[in-house]
Amino acid sequence: MHHLNQTRSNRMLKQLIYLLVTCLVMHSAYGQDKGLSKEDKRLLDSMLNNDEFLKLLKDRDRSYFDVNIGVGNGVFSQRNNSLNANQTETNLVFFTPSVGYMHKSGAAISFSGYLVSDQGKMKMYQYALNPSYTYDGKSVTAGISYTWFIKGKGTSFDPSPFQHDLFASVLYKKTWIQPGISVGYAAGKNTENFDTSFWFTPPPPLQPRIIHITDTIVTKLRGFSLSASASHQWDFEHLLSKKDALTIQPTLYLNAGTQKWSVTHSSTLSRRRPIVQNALKSRYGDGTGTESFNLQSLALLTELTYYFGKFYLQPQLYLDYYLPSTDAKRFSALYSVVVGINF
Repeated sequence: MHHLNQTRSNRMLKQLIYLLVTCLVMHSAYGQDKGLSKEDKRLLDSMLNNDEFLKLLKDRDRSYFDVNIGVGNGVFSQRNNSLNANQTETNLVFFTPSVGYMHKSGAAISFSGYLVSDQGKMKMYQYALNPSYTYDGKSVTAGISYTWFIKGKGTSFDPSPFQHDLFASVLYKKTWIQPGISVGYAAGKNTENFDTSFWFTPPPPLQPRIIHITDTIVTKLRGFSLSASASHQWDFEHLLSKKDALTIQPTLYLNAGTQKWSVTHSSTLSRRRPIVQNALKSRYGDGTGTESFNLQSLALLTELTYYFGKFYLQPQLYLDYYLPSTDAKRFSALYSVVVGINF
């Protein structure tokens, strides 16, 4: 959008320069005794009173609010596409309303909600606060962002275990295919409560009795990601009217990363019989583990953004092919459609 606004601004700036030069020439030719004709005045007033003309000149550096809502079949990371390599397709439909403020300096902040129909009830199961900063120069676009995921209502499915997501990226814009690199660090934890009772019949002379087992399993997870990308953006203006535009941007990603996790059990488990301890540990895990740094996936993200005045429509499709050896499905397709307004 910034590239499109800059193209428009440059064109209108040329028109303004042309207007000033024309006025100077006319002033020199006619002198003080003869002013502009009625037709010249009409054309000049038309240009200066053109709201689109003035708006595009101001759009070069402006702050604005953004309100949007997205719908999709997966929980997209707000910035880190490498985290999407670990997402899987789902039959659930997620809604993500969001509001944000983007300052002309490049600083921005947004707040989002994650809404889903779970067991017949609509639940806002997660929120996200996302401050960020973007530098957009002539040759390079660079940005850094932090996302804090806040737990909402409980669900029957397991949401993403990450609560903190730090992300930074750099894109070089001077070439037709724009190369980029991004790094991310995510951390979080998941807590599960195990509570069950059953009848235990010991050998005689002991009497049968009820055994009650409780345990709190805490899983902590940390991940580091590194992605290389290659993209190109096409811009089209005035497709259906003078107020609309379209951008198409496919981006190819090579995602790599590493993860480390640790599983701990509550102290009540240590007082149970070894057979109970082993059963729970084999089911939920115990201790720590590390997945070595390796290539995770090859992915293609295709974004289309259609602008009409202050409104925009942005469908995107994320195709991911998992590279490491696995018995699970390698290919996944995640989609999202966002509708929003800037003001």
